Amino acid sequence: MKADINYWAQMAMNCIAMGGLLLIIAIGLNIIYGISRIINIAHGSLYAMGAYFGYSIVNLGADFFLALVISPFITAFIGILIERSIISPIRRRPMLYSLILTYGLMVFLDGLFKYFWGPQIRFVPLPSILDRTINIAGIQYPFYRLFILLSTLGIMVFLALMLSKTKIGMIMRAASTIPEMVSALGINMNLVHVFVFGLGCFLASLGGIIAAPLLTVYPMMGSEMLINCFVVLVIGGLGSIKGVSIAAFLVGTAQTLGYVFITDYAMVVVFVMMAGILSFFPRGILGEGKFE
Repeated sequence: MKADINYWAQMAMNCIAMGGLLLIIAIGLNIIYGISRIINIAHGSLYAMGAYFGYSIVNLGADFFLALVISPFITAFIGILIERSIISPIRRRPMLYSLILTYGLMVFLDGLFKYFWGPQIRFVPLPSILDRTINIAGIQYPFYRLFILLSTLGIMVFLALMLSKTKIGMIMRAASTIPEMVSALGINMNLVHVFVFGLGCFLASLGGIIAAPLLTVYPMMGSEMLINCFVVLVIGGLGSIKGVSIAAFLVGTAQTLGYVFITDYAMVVVFVMMAGILSFFPRGILGEGKFE
């Protein structure tokens, strides 16, 4: 009986950890859409970029925590260059333009990953402080999965405080609903778009380096994660931070349990769940989706 309780307790924590990882990555894509109305198909590739940069930094002998800091900033800088050179010129055009353009960017970046790092799977070793188990109420649990949970909590608290307590947060909230008013107040919306896209890329890259020791690093990892992110966004509602937060843990739970009990059909369970939720909540689970 105790063994069963321990097993399901570990399973529940695994579900939460996977949901937290999905949330870190999906929230960046959601923020970009909520303010810039850009669906960035290359978001998964930026997630993979963070993982590859993190792998290279650790492989050079640097500490994993240093890679956790440096990799997202490098990716954010590259993301800002992408926004200024590729995204900005087509922002006022129909969304189809950004979809096609960012899809092409995704293919290009995935090709670069194969060219520079090769097609083989790469492994990111954990520092000893993270590569151990801890005792939680008599349950032995990998400390790194708990680290993912704490990282998710820290990121969400930071975002909540930024959006509610800072000037840039208030500007972002206003820009998501009435961008014309923000421009009329003399605020440079181009700088807002740059900041938002850079923040989204930073979060994607941070998710990539956090996921690397758990899921390994390989060229197509971004495409696979992108599918999960879109499922989270559709269930939660595009532009809804609260809805996406709930959806991330729902998808993380469904995916984790699916891989344990019906390995070959795990994603089928996720898509069936998405279809069922959308049947009753077409604008996302909280009805806050901004589908345009």
